[in-house]
Amino acid sequence: MVQTFEELAGSELDALYQGALFLSGGDRRGAERLLVEAVTLAFQEHVPDSDIGDARRWLEARLARAFLRAVREGPKVLPAETVRRIRLDPGTFDLLDSDALFDAAAHLPPGPRAALWLVLLRRWGYSEAAEVLGIDEETMRVFLGYRDVLMREMLGHGHPRTGTQ
Repeated sequence: MVQTFEELAGSELDALYQGALFLSGGDRRGAERLLVEAVTLAFQEHVPDSDIGDARRWLEARLARAFLRAVREGPKVLPAETVRRIRLDPGTFDLLDSDALFDAAAHLPPGPRAALWLVLLRRWGYSEAAEVLGIDEETMRVFLGYRDVLMREMLGHGHPRTGTQ
């Protein structure tokens, strides 16, 4: 089935927006700017008779590249703060939501954030994601090591930290 660009973008808009929110660390305005840039650039390159699964990946790649380009061209992003061991309340897992994920993502450097989004959340293969991000597979493995930081940040979301945690 051949899809027009409008049909493709429309069917993927929610997933792309969630990805943009993750990449922008929950900044809704930043996510909207990122999504508009990715979709606008993708419109110019769209091939109407591509497979739907390939087209979805193609749009996700445009979003990841738009994010990394915006980071390079924008203000410097500070490295993730040091994450300390935290004690968890048993009800912590009940409180996790997409905002906790987006807030936690904001603490990651841009490269690892894009890598985690593609591999963990969109289920891309390591080599495919590395190619889109312009890195080698060893760097991709290092970037994916940030998943521990992401989880610690998510689990600490909304809990004040003290020097003992």
